[in-house]
Amino acid sequence: MIGTMPRYVPRFRKRLSSSHLRTRPRRRRQKQARPIERVQAERMAFDVGPAEFPVATLRPREARGRFVAAVAALQRWLFARWQWFKPRTMPCVVAGLGMLAVIAAADYLAHHIDQPKPEKQQKLILVDIANR
Repeated sequence: MIGTMPRYVPRFRKRLSSSHLRTRPRRRRQKQARPIERVQAERMAFDVGPAEFPVATLRPREARGRFVAAVAALQRWLFARWQWFKPRTMPCVVAGLGMLAVIAAADYLAHHIDQPKPEKQQKLILVDIANR
């Protein structure tokens, strides 16, 4: 197996009609306000991912630093796409060659099959076999 396909994950659950639902009494809690934390948002962003703790990412303020960060982000993006594409290279190449073959066959059938064959021109060849 060259690569695995992603699994199907349904985005929406099928809602049951009201006749199939059982109503339960619900307790309502009062929502408590979260404490406000002061963070310098323009310099730092917290990425919440699979790590245990949030990862702080520093954002440069200078133009050169932003350019370097953008190039690094592009390199990471390209590397991730290449890691996905690398095991699928040969199937994609074969599919591309097959597509080109189908296009060439369709072009041949559309333009070149009805043309008359060129007539063979007869050539006279003189062969001198006399001894001199």
